Amino acid sequence: MSESEETRSLQAAAASEETIAGYLHDPSPRIIRALLENRRLAEEDVLIIVKRKNLPSDILERVFKDKRWAESYPVRLALARNPRAPLSVSLTVARYLRIFDLEEITRSHFIPPVFRHKVEMLINERVLTMPLGNRKTLARKAARGVLLKLLLDADTEVVKLCLNNPHITEGHLFKVISRTDTRADTIRMIAEHPNWSSRSLIRFSLARNANTPLSLSVRFLSELKGLELRELHADPSVPVTIRPFIHRELLARGEEPTLDVKEQVFEIDEEEMAELEAEETMPEIVEEEEEKK
Repeated sequence: MSESEETRSLQAAAASEETIAGYLHDPSPRIIRALLENRRLAEEDVLIIVKRKNLPSDILERVFKDKRWAESYPVRLALARNPRAPLSVSLTVARYLRIFDLEEITRSHFIPPVFRHKVEMLINERVLTMPLGNRKTLARKAARGVLLKLLLDADTEVVKLCLNNPHITEGHLFKVISRTDTRADTIRMIAEHPNWSSRSLIRFSLARNANTPLSLSVRFLSELKGLELRELHADPSVPVTIRPFIHRELLARGEEPTLDVKEQVFEIDEEEMAELEAEETMPEIVEEEEEKK
């Protein structure tokens, strides 16, 4: 460390309340570490440091372990929002955050996927006991795993809000329609939705669900591709009530219902693949972090 940096470190550690501001944005991690030892440091000063994205993770961990800020909600929230914070720190402070602050974190692309998924799990643990008004508010803006959880809600108004949520995707609905515990009312709402009922993937998955009103399933068949119809015809899980209509639709198109069905390949974008991989590795990472505590 240069002499000038050594001098500034000593000055930062002993700085007065009036001069502390001159060190808060210093590019040297050594000087920031010295500043954190200053007993005159106020909460608003610490928040400036914690919100910086260009500091080593050990500095954020020092703030986390400092008893002066242990009960500070703004500091906890800032730590959770900083992508440079150690996972063990983020996981610990997240347990004390308000539900809507957690939800905001799940929508941030700057937060590591592993931590985002863990936060989704924390929110989902609270959903069942959450007041209806809070669930409705979440349904309007939630994303990813939280949105999937809310789509299984028993309140139809919550589901309706989810279906109009700007973050919802065909992938979300495909998962919900494919689940055996999805409510019949929810399936009907998806089938009757003017936007989602016009999507090919959604129509295909709805036709395979026994809770889809038969009249709607029959209508969807006329709008499916021949390959999709043949796949439905060969699928033993398809409801028996719709099978005669699939057969009739194939014959009407001059298709042979007994033709072999070629396997379809569905593309998954890079972000969705990253989320799936994070879901697989998250339990192991979390367990390792808990063992370190």
